[in-house]
Amino acid sequence: MLRQRSSRISLTRIAQLCCVGAFTWVVPGCAVRDTWGKARKEGDLTAHEQSVPEKWSRGPKIPSKAATGWLADFGNGELTRLVDEAIAKNPDLKATAARVTQARAQVRIAGADLWPQAATDFNARRNQSASGQRFVGVGQRSNRFELGLDVSWEVDFWGRIKDQRGAAVADAEAAAEDLHAAKLSLAANVVKGAVTLVESKEQVRLAEDNVNSRRTHLQIVERQLERGLDSDRAALDVSLSRADLARAEESLALRKRASDEARRVLEVLLGAYPGGKETGLSALPTVKLKVPAGIPSEVLLRRPDIRAAERRLEASLREESAAKKAFLPSFNLTGGTGLSTEDLSFLIDQGSVVWTVAGNVAQQIFQGGRIKANVDLARARYEEALALYASTATTAFKEVESALSAEAYLLEQEAALERASTEAARSVQLATGQYERGLVDILTLLDAQQRAFDARSALAVIKAQRLRNRADLHLALGGDF
Repeated sequence: MLRQRSSRISLTRIAQLCCVGAFTWVVPGCAVRDTWGKARKEGDLTAHEQSVPEKWSRGPKIPSKAATGWLADFGNGELTRLVDEAIAKNPDLKATAARVTQARAQVRIAGADLWPQAATDFNARRNQSASGQRFVGVGQRSNRFELGLDVSWEVDFWGRIKDQRGAAVADAEAAAEDLHAAKLSLAANVVKGAVTLVESKEQVRLAEDNVNSRRTHLQIVERQLERGLDSDRAALDVSLSRADLARAEESLALRKRASDEARRVLEVLLGAYPGGKETGLSALPTVKLKVPAGIPSEVLLRRPDIRAAERRLEASLREESAAKKAFLPSFNLTGGTGLSTEDLSFLIDQGSVVWTVAGNVAQQIFQGGRIKANVDLARARYEEALALYASTATTAFKEVESALSAEAYLLEQEAALERASTEAARSVQLATGQYERGLVDILTLLDAQQRAFDARSALAVIKAQRLRNRADLHLALGGDF
């Protein structure tokens, strides 16, 4: 009963302290506790309105599926499966997700100082003093048992701790945007990696066809040499054909090596061991959507790198505000209550209750320029974040413009290479017939075959490049159209 009463007394004291602190928190005007520099930030963003469409901090909430929803443009289930596998297993993405968890923990750490801090402790001591010379005898022994509760609270009179927590919140939001950007980038890279693997396999197939064609032709000219018809010319044709076959075999080996490397790159993106076993897609996907005309610049509001840059700008502003408020005095309230006795059995006795209440106002006078240097450091970080913000926005526009322009140019290239491939195949048929009738020499036939191979190879490259550029366009836009 006595212990419960003493506990009620201590809780009453703590409640009184909290009321006093709350009163001192509310009394100052809002302008004092607000983040210093908000107006300057608004002015800085206005100054950069040439490179940003509007204030990015007011951008829409981005759904969690935005990082992969654009895959519907390709309409390929195999491709979606590869992207989902990469998002589930890629170690770099897991590291980015862990950084988000760290940033959120930092928010809780920074916000802890807004609340009173309480700690309890129990001490037990036994002492013996030396016996006096005047009175001969055994030294005295004493016991001391203490049970205490200490409460301390720095009243956030100026909003400095609030600014520090706000900076941590902005950093956590930036980390979340970084994770979204990492997912978006990983999805685009998987798409491009899968397309590159299909392209490399197609290049290997074309190279194998080319080698087989050269071998067949070499057999024909070797039979002519064996028959002894125009042996000098036949010997030259055989030599040229063998050299051409060797070059085709070298090209095949080069393309096989490129295909093997493409497999391993895709496997790393998927978070798998790069053993060169990934089969990838069975064929190139086809885009389902046409790029709409007049895409509004506001779609860049969802780009995670721009949103992250704005959040880091906000964090640096709040850090600068907190650094400036360190010049102002701090207000601290402390209180403690507990029990102290020489006999453990009397520890719960009301007469053993002790308590203390104290207030403190501290003003920094001289720290060797540390506080001013912290302000200068925070301001420089703000200027850096502002410059990076403007640079990120400008880069975003450049990436969108480049991808949109490339879309049109690649379509023109593909159409031209389709015509070139058709005409080159026809020229091989004509040159083969004329060579067999002796109307053209071997060089004409070899040149026609090389042109046909080059045209088909270039066409395969452009088709794959169109798909990679479409992935880059979605990456630049931060999602679908």
